[in-house]
Amino acid sequence: MVESELIQMIGQVDAIYFENPNNFYKVIRVLLDQSANPSWSADEIVMTGQFAALHLDTRYEFWGRLIVHPKYGEQFQVVRYQQVSPTSKAGLIEYLSSDRFKGVGQVLAERIVDQLGMDAIDKILDDASCLTNIQGLSEKTATNLFEVLKTYKGTERIFIQLSQWGFGSTLAERIYQRWTVDTLNVIKENPYELAQEIEGISFNRADAIAEQLGVEALSLQRVVAGLYTVVAEKCLSEGDTFVDQAEALELARQRLENSRPALIHSDLLEQALNSALDQERLFRYQAGLSIASLYLAEKGIAHRLKDYISYNDVEIYSEAEVDQCLNQVKELTGIDYDSSQLAALKLAIHSPCSIITGGPGTGKTTLIKGLILLHSLLHDYPLEKYIAKKEALPILLAAPTGRAAQRMSETTGLPAMTIHRMLGYTREVRRDDAPMTEELEGSLLIIDEMSMVDTWLMHWLMQAVPYQMQIVLVGDRDQLPSVGPGKVFEDLIESDQIPTIALQKIYRQAEDSSIIHLAHQVRQGKLPDNFLVKQTDRAFIQASSQQVSFVIEQVVANAYVKGFDSHNLQVLAPMYKGPAGINALNIMLQNLLNPAQEKKRQIEHFEHIYRRGDKVIQLINNTEEGVFNGDIGHITAIFTEKETESKQPEILVEFDDDRELVYRKSDLDQLALAYCTSIHKAQGSEYDLVILPLVDLYSRLLRKDILYTAITRAQKSLVMIGNPQSFFKAVQQEQEKRHTHLQTWLKEVFINRTTQANSIAFEQDDVETVESNSAPSSAEINLRLTLDNYQEIDPMIGMGDCCPQDFLVETLPNKQNEE
Repeated sequence: MVESELIQMIGQVDAIYFENPNNFYKVIRVLLDQSANPSWSADEIVMTGQFAALHLDTRYEFWGRLIVHPKYGEQFQVVRYQQVSPTSKAGLIEYLSSDRFKGVGQVLAERIVDQLGMDAIDKILDDASCLTNIQGLSEKTATNLFEVLKTYKGTERIFIQLSQWGFGSTLAERIYQRWTVDTLNVIKENPYELAQEIEGISFNRADAIAEQLGVEALSLQRVVAGLYTVVAEKCLSEGDTFVDQAEALELARQRLENSRPALIHSDLLEQALNSALDQERLFRYQAGLSIASLYLAEKGIAHRLKDYISYNDVEIYSEAEVDQCLNQVKELTGIDYDSSQLAALKLAIHSPCSIITGGPGTGKTTLIKGLILLHSLLHDYPLEKYIAKKEALPILLAAPTGRAAQRMSETTGLPAMTIHRMLGYTREVRRDDAPMTEELEGSLLIIDEMSMVDTWLMHWLMQAVPYQMQIVLVGDRDQLPSVGPGKVFEDLIESDQIPTIALQKIYRQAEDSSIIHLAHQVRQGKLPDNFLVKQTDRAFIQASSQQVSFVIEQVVANAYVKGFDSHNLQVLAPMYKGPAGINALNIMLQNLLNPAQEKKRQIEHFEHIYRRGDKVIQLINNTEEGVFNGDIGHITAIFTEKETESKQPEILVEFDDDRELVYRKSDLDQLALAYCTSIHKAQGSEYDLVILPLVDLYSRLLRKDILYTAITRAQKSLVMIGNPQSFFKAVQQEQEKRHTHLQTWLKEVFINRTTQANSIAFEQDDVETVESNSAPSSAEINLRLTLDNYQEIDPMIGMGDCCPQDFLVETLPNKQNEE
C-alpha cells in the first residue's frame, strides 16, 4: 500500500492483549483521541502489527489500514507508528521526569530542556555526550537516560526509518534482529551491509537507500560493495569458492551500471579491488577472488588437516593385535570380509584421517559397523555397557542432515547426530562466525554422507577435532555436491593427501537389484539397454510434462493400495515451478492423500494450506529447537487461537525421529509440504519407493549427478516418469565443475611429503579369490602413511612396469554385505 493510502489514527495504548516472544508482533487496544480522529466514531479499536516497544497510557500516532478479521471483526493493521512527542516545554519536562527515567526528576528535566531545547530527545539519541554539561546530572543517570531512550524511542525511530525506506514488517524485524539498537548507525555508515548481511535484500535496493543517504555513484564505497556482492553471489549461487578476478571485475561493472546510470571505469574498479583486499573483505589467491569467510575456511581446512596428521597421537596397534580383533569382529558379525574391506578397515585403524568412498551396494554401511566394532575391541570399549548406562560413547557418529544421521543410527544401532548438533551449535551459525574452539571428546569420529559437507561446515568441524581422535570420512563422491560452496569431499580425494579406499564391488544382495546396476551405469554416463523395459524393482512410464501429474497421481494411489505410505514413499523432482514441478505436485498429492474434510482441521498461511496428517519438511536450520533443513515430519495436531497461550493458531509436527515441535502460525514459513521434495533435499535419505519424474521442462537441471542421486534414494522400488530423451540427456550432461582452491591448498601445505597418500580402488572384475594376498599388513600401511617415512620411500620400488590392477585380489564374502 502506498503511503498516501494509509489511514492515520492517534490514541493512547490501553492494553496489550498479546505479544509474540519470538518477534515484535503484538495485539493491542488503543483508546482513540476523538479530536484527532473525527471520522472514527468508536472510542477504541484493536490494532495489530510489529511494535518494538510500547508504553501503556502513552499517546502514539499510527499509520495503517482497516481490515475485517473473520472472528474478531474490524481491526487496524499498523504499518508504522511513533510516539506523539510533547508539543510544549511543560509536556517535554513532564515526559523526561516520568518514572521510566530513573534519577531524572523535575529539576533535572527542566535543566535538560533549558539547555538542549525542544529537540532534546533527538539530540540525546544522536550524541549522548550532550548531557555531559547538565548541572547535577551524574554519569550513571545520564547513561541510564540514554539507554532507556535508545531502547524505546530509539527502537521506535529505527522502525519508522526502516518503514520510510520501504521495508515491510518482516524485513524490518530481520534487519533489527541483526544490529538491534545500532541498526541506523550501521546502515548510515555503510548501507550496502543490508545486501551483504540480510537475506532478501538485493544490491539494487541497498544502492537505492545509499543514494538517498548521499552515496555518490562513483564513490569508492559503492564500487567496493558492488565488487564484494558479485563475488559473494556467484559463490553462493554456483557453489564456487572463488571467482576469476577479470570476470568479477566485469560482473561488478555491469551490476553497478545497471543499478545507476553512471559509467564505471577500469581504474576505479582496480582501486576498489585494492581497497577490498586491504580491508580483507576479499582475498586474492592465484588470480581468484574469494570472500573472506570462504578463503579463510579453505585455507584453514588444509592447514588444520596438515597439523592434525602431523601431530596426531593415534595409538598404533601391531598386526597381531589387529588380526586378533578382526577375527572377533568376524565371529560377532558373521561376515567374512573380503580383501577390499579388510584393507579399508586396516587403513582406517592405522590412519589419523582416512576416506572411504563408494556407490550404492558397495558395502559402506558394513564397513562402518565393522569399524565401530573393531575400534571398540582394540580400545577395550564395551559398547553395550556405554549404551546401557547412557554414557557418552568414545565413538562419535555424525552426518550433515538429520535424516542422514537418523539412518546412520538405525543401521549401526548407536546414537548419531547432525554435525551442527555435535559441535554444540544452539543457534543458526553465520558463515563468517568464528569456528568452534571447544574440542570434541572421543577417540573415533565417523562422518557419513560427506559429499553434503560444505566448506564452512568442514572448517568448523576440523577446528573441533582433537589430535588424539581418528577421523573416517565416508560418502559417495558421485552424489550431488553440497548446497553450500565447495566440493570438499571430492577435493580431499583428488588432492591425494588423505589415505583413501574407493569401493566399487557390488555385493551379493545388491547384485539382484536392477536399481543399483542402473545407478552404476548412470555414474558411467550411460543407460542400460533394458532401461525402458519393466524390471522387478523398477519401471519407466512415458509421459509429457502435462501428463506427469496425472501419471504420478495414479502411481501413488496404486502404491497406497499395496501398502505404501508417506513414510516409505517419496516423489522427487529437480525443480519447483511448472506443471511437473514440486509445488504443483505437492498440491495434487495433498488433495489425493489428505484431502479437505468437514471436521479435519487445517490452517492457511499465505498460499499454503496445512492439514492434520500432512507430510512436511523443515526448510531452515533451527538449532535452538534441534531441527534442521531437510528434516521430514508429519502434522499431528492443529490448534486454534483460543486453544493456545500465544493466542494464534499453532501446529504440532512429529519428526521421523519421534521429536515433536510446536510451530506458531508466524513460524510456518519454516515449513513446506513434503509429499514431493527436491532431489537435493532428499540427499542422505532412502525410501522403499521413489517416484522420479524427468521431463524437458527441467532442461537446465538434466544432469548426471542429479539423476544418479535421485536413483540412489530408492531402496526397493523405483518408478521413473517422463520422456526417455530427458533421461538420456541427463546421463550425458556433466555438472560444470565448481571452482575451488582446497585441492591446491592441500597440496601446498603438504608440500614436504614426497609421495602421495595411499589411495586404492577395488574393482569388481579385477579380483579373484586369493587368500594369501587379502590385505596389506599394518606395517605396510604404517610405512605408507607415516609422515616421517614418506621421504624415504620410492613410490615405484619393485613395481617396474606393473599397474595397480595386477595387485588387486578378491575374497568372496560368505555372508551378504549391506549397502
